[in-house]
Parts: sequence; C-alpha cells; structure tokens
Amino acid sequence: MGGHQKKFMVRVVLYKCQDLAGADMDVVDGKSDSYVVFTLGSDTQKSSCIVNNLNPHWSPPEKFQFELDEWQNQFLVAQVFDCDRLSRDDLLGSAVIPLALYAGHRHCEMYSYPLVLPDEVGGFGAPKSDLFLQISLVASDGSDVEYYY
Repeated sequence: MGGHQKKFMVRVVLYKCQDLAGADMDVVDGKSDSYVVFTLGSDTQKSSCIVNNLNPHWSPPEKFQFELDEWQNQFLVAQVFDCDRLSRDDLLGSAVIPLALYAGHRHCEMYSYPLVLPDEVGGFGAPKSDLFLQISLVASDGSDVEYYY
C-alpha cells in the first residue's frame, strides 16, 4: 500500500530581541539595525530590519512557517544580525533550538532564548542578549505531534 508520509509544520513568531550589542559604533553608544535569520534544514527565512535599536520589537510580530518530513533530531537556528550597507552584516548572536522541545504541544507560549554571542561581541561586560519567540510544531494534517519519553 502506498502510504502517504505525514509532514510537519514548524511555526515561529518573532516578537523581540533584548539587550543586543551595539554594532554601529559611528553612533554614540552604538546602535544596531537588527534582523533575524531562521534556518531549519535547507530552508532559510529572514525578518524585516528594525533600525537604531538594541531592543527591537517587531510589531506586529512576524510569522514564519517551515515544512518538514521529520522533526526528530532537527534544530531551528536563529541568528541575529546587524544590517550594514557598506560592509558585511555583523552577527550579534545566535540560538540553536531543538524541535523536540515542542512535540506534544509543550512550550508553545512565548519564550526567551539566550543568544550565544560571537567572540568579537561577547567579551567581558557584553550584554546578556535574548530573543523572544513563540514556536509550535504540528502535523500538517492538524493532528498533534506525539512525544515519547
């Protein structure tokens, strides 16, 4: 019998970042023109850019959707960048989030993910930056994704 393989949807809602490092040092106290890149498998999606803000809020929150054949052992990678017109964009921080956290409708509320800072940003006295997301994992037919302990 030709069984139809179930697909899975990962929905990501981007709310805000908090305490980002200032990357644009030509401005007093440094600011950042921040955007977030989400990568899941071979799919990459990018948010809009919020300018001159170390605590950017996306209002309304931005929504992203990814489709997968399998969710086990998959990770959502979120990278926060500073947009630069004249040079390469600067990485401000990243988070690697296992999808297994979201099976069985667990952890589906907004949550704060600490960002790992790159060496050039994360020295002594660097801010503790956070990314606020809401992530859900559902089967594309609308059924729950079962999680087995």
